[in-house]
Amino acid sequence: MNVWWMRHPRVILPAPLCYGASDVPVDEEHAQQCALLLAQQLPANCQVITSERQRTQTVARQLQALRPDLPEWHVDARLNEMDFGCWEMVPWQQIPRTQLDAWNAEFSNYLFGGQESVAHLAARAQAACQAFEQQAQQSGQSILCITHAGIINAVQYVLQNPAAPIPRASTQWPAAPVPYGQARQWQSGNWTSPDWQQS
Repeated sequence: MNVWWMRHPRVILPAPLCYGASDVPVDEEHAQQCALLLAQQLPANCQVITSERQRTQTVARQLQALRPDLPEWHVDARLNEMDFGCWEMVPWQQIPRTQLDAWNAEFSNYLFGGQESVAHLAARAQAACQAFEQQAQQSGQSILCITHAGIINAVQYVLQNPAAPIPRASTQWPAAPVPYGQARQWQSGNWTSPDWQQS
C-alpha cells in the first residue's frame, strides 16, 4: 500500500495569476493524458481522493470511466489549495510588492490575502497525511490524492521535518513545486516519484 500525492493537470490562464481557492480552466488534453497513465498503472482497489476544485476532479472523473473497477472517488476539503483571499485571480504583477515582502517576512503566519496562512495550509496537509497513511495501513489499499502544489509542498515539509515548526522564512520551504500531472510519495524516508510515473 502507498499514498501518492499528485498535482492536478496544467491549467489554461491568460497570464500568471494568483489562484488557489478559485476554479480555473484545465488543459483537457493534459487531463486525459494523466487519466490514461493512471488507468494503466494504478493497482486494483486504489482509493482516489481529490480536493474541491474542478482541476483535480476532472482527472478523477476520467479515471473512473477508464477504470470502473476502482472504488468511487471522493472529495476531501483538506486537499484544497491555499486560499489567497482578496488576491485570488489577480495577476502576480499587480499585487503590491509590500504585500509580497510582508508575506516573505512572516512566511508561516501571514494571512496573504486575508484568508489563510501557510501554517493553516500545513495543518490541513498534515491532518490529511496522517489520516490517509492510517487508512492505507489499516485497509491495505493504496491511495491517490489529486491535489495542488501548495498541499504537496506542505506534505513534503511535514514529512521531512516532523518535529520542526513551520518556517518563518520562505527560503526554508520546498522551493520547486511538483510539475503539473506529476506525483510524489514518501518511501523509506525519501520524497520520491512513484515507480510507475513517466518522467
